[in-house]
Formats: sequence, C-alpha cells, structure tokens
Amino acid sequence: MAAIRAGQLGLKTLVVERWKVGGVCLNVGCIPTKALLHVAHTRASVREAKKMGLDGDVRVDLARLNAWKERVVGRLVKGVEFLFKRNGVSLVKGEGRLLSPGKVEVRTENGETKVFEADNVVLATGSRPRYLKGLERDGERIWDSNDAVATREIPGSMLVVGAGAVGLEFAYVYRHLGTERVTVVDIMDQVMPGTDREMANAYVRILRKTGIEFRLSTTVKAVEEDGTVVLSTPDGEVRDRYDRVLVAVGRVPNTEFLKDTGINLNDRGLIPVSDRMESNLPGVFAIGDITPGPMLAHRAHKEGVLVAEVIAGLNVRKSWKYVPAVVYTYPEYATVGLSEERAREMGYDVVVGRFPMSASGRAQTMGGVDGLVKVIAERGSHRLLGIHVLSPEASSIISEATLALERGLTLEEVEEVIHPHPTVSEALMEAAGNALKKAIHILN
Repeated sequence: MAAIRAGQLGLKTLVVERWKVGGVCLNVGCIPTKALLHVAHTRASVREAKKMGLDGDVRVDLARLNAWKERVVGRLVKGVEFLFKRNGVSLVKGEGRLLSPGKVEVRTENGETKVFEADNVVLATGSRPRYLKGLERDGERIWDSNDAVATREIPGSMLVVGAGAVGLEFAYVYRHLGTERVTVVDIMDQVMPGTDREMANAYVRILRKTGIEFRLSTTVKAVEEDGTVVLSTPDGEVRDRYDRVLVAVGRVPNTEFLKDTGINLNDRGLIPVSDRMESNLPGVFAIGDITPGPMLAHRAHKEGVLVAEVIAGLNVRKSWKYVPAVVYTYPEYATVGLSEERAREMGYDVVVGRFPMSASGRAQTMGGVDGLVKVIAERGSHRLLGIHVLSPEASSIISEATLALERGLTLEEVEEVIHPHPTVSEALMEAAGNALKKAIHILN
C-alpha cells in the first residue's frame, strides 16, 4: 500500500520482496483463510438447509478446493503487480538488509548482491507465527497457521492452541470441512482475551453448538510421539489424543535483521514510531506488524498510505484512535473501542444497550441466527465508548461502529439514523435504542 500510494504521488519507488508480492495477508493470511471460511460456511449452510426443506450434503474435494483458493490468491497477487507497474513502482525479488539510513543491501534471487540508496526507507517486514516451548512446528503433527491454510488434509481430530482470532477461525474451518473433533485450549479464561467478557461468553456458547469443544484456563504440558497431548486444566492433568495440534498463539515481528543497525527496538522486538511513522533513524520509517499496535492488515494498510504521504511532503499524521477487529467465523465477531469491563476500570459511569439477533427479522430469514449487538456509552453524555457485534455481516457493521466512535457520536445520533429494513445492521440502531430505553423490537 505504501508503494502504490508513493507511486500515485510521483515518488520514485522500489519494493524489495524476499517472498511473494502481497506478503502474509494476501498469500497465507487474510485472503486464503477467508476463502476457506467461506467454503466451510457454505458446507455448513447446506447441512443446515435441511430445516428449510432442502436436502443433500457436500463432499469436500481438497484438490479442487485448493485450486480454487489459489486462483483467488493468484488473481489478487497479479492485481497488485499490475498496480505496481501502472504506478511506476519497481520490484526486486530478494532479501534486504538495512546498512544505514538511506542504504539497503539486497541479496537477489540469483545470488547477486546489490546496494540501493534512497532518501527514505520504509520497513514493512511483517511477522511470523509464534511458537511455544515444546510446541515447535514440525509440519506434520504440530502445525502453525501456514500449515493449516495449506489444507493438505482434513484430520480426524485437531487440538487448537490459542483462542484468538486465528485459532477460532481455523477451528471453525476444520470443524465444518469434516474434522470430527476440534478442541480449542487457551491459558486465559475466555476466548478472544481482552474483548468484552459478555460478548466472548456468548460467542463461545454459539461455537460450542457447532461442535467445537473448549478448554479454557488450560495449558499444554507436552505432545507425545503417538499424538497424546498432556493438558493442565483447572481440574487437574488430562491426557487426550489428537491427530494434529495447531499452534495459534500470536505472531513475532520480523526485526532480527535490524539489531545492529542503530534502530530502536523495544523489549518485544517492535520499532517505536512517531505519529508520522518515523523511527529514531533519519529517513527510516516503519509500518505494520513491526510497530506497536494490533497486528492487523487494515492497520498496516492505513499506515502504508500515511507514510507515503509523509514522505511526499504532505502535512499528515496518524489521526485515528480506533482499530476494529474481526473474527470471520459464522456468525462473525467484530469489536471496536472499550469493553464494558475496561470502560468501568477507566472510571466511566456507563450505560449499556443490547439487542439479541433472535429479535432480528433479517436474522430469522437467514435461519434464525444466534448473536448479540452490544453498545457501551458514557452515562451523562451518551458518547459511545465501545461497540461489539456478534452476528452475520458483523465485519461490515463494525465499519459504521468505528465511524461512530471516531466522530464521537452519541447513542441518540446512532439511533436516529434510518437503517434499511430488514437488515442485520438494524441491530446496531436497536442496541443504541435499548440503552435509551426506546428499542422497538425488544422489551427495554
């Protein structure tokens, strides 16, 4: 994004990429996982359709599934390469190393070493899966997210270590592609740690109905050669056998190559930056997963556009306060702003509004989808503090929620906006109305 925007602004731009254009998000992250989630939900929907008078089942053909997924990724990669060319962006395949401000050494694919000089350097080297001691990836019994997205097989049973977005999405994918037993474990006592507890509890109840098992406040002590996993649970040690163990406990920034360059790194290996994405080295900028903040593609996207405009001389700086997060299961879980617990911890006197998806006409026409929309606002001013959505299309609804928070809107200002009927988005209007004791489709 930084390169394309820089090209649009007329800057002479060179991209150094050691792997594939588009990086993790496009090749093994956001795009292929969402393709798999769509397939998983489609198969689950066909089975659910029996209630609506439709009979039949869908057999999973992994070869054809992966071919379709790769076509989706391939089209988007070619699209990025096309945009590079049309915006005058040059591309060099190879591994780059920062020698000093304005100077980068690149070892190219054919083994040559070249040194490039520029007025400005943008570091956007992303991140890789994190491992736990004793749970290092072997690609066979112990997987990371890169193995899971390859969908080489549908194991009979799977243990997912980590109840964050990545773990929950793959648990959903494999459960609905045919894995008979999927168990998610996490050291914390709720899924999606740090999000609103009421919403997280509602979410786990829904996922359990799909056949996904959960063991929270649980750690993995060992994985034995025969696939037996030793778990430490609140009730004591448990031994169980799984065909595959997927480790999804976060990501590590790719910044090791910067340790001797003079650039500042914090204790997590991240690069502290200014609100103009500047590092401590002159003319060296950093964006995305290698800087403090949530490791989300849309944050990196905005920072990439911003840094290009900074380099082009525009008077811009980071102005946004809120970064939404989404888990793309069905229903989707999207959240932005403060949880109820965090708002109270910060000293706010809060008013809370809720609207269950069971009262949504649109949700009922979609098969009676379970879920909840929750809004948290300051009691006196009614200014919104946090919005959380557990529903179909939550990933779209959260954009309206983020806009409301960024613009400092109140409960009244959201509730007064006409939302089309019947839509899932009406639930946000109704939740705001519930906080004001004026929701129409539920008791207040």
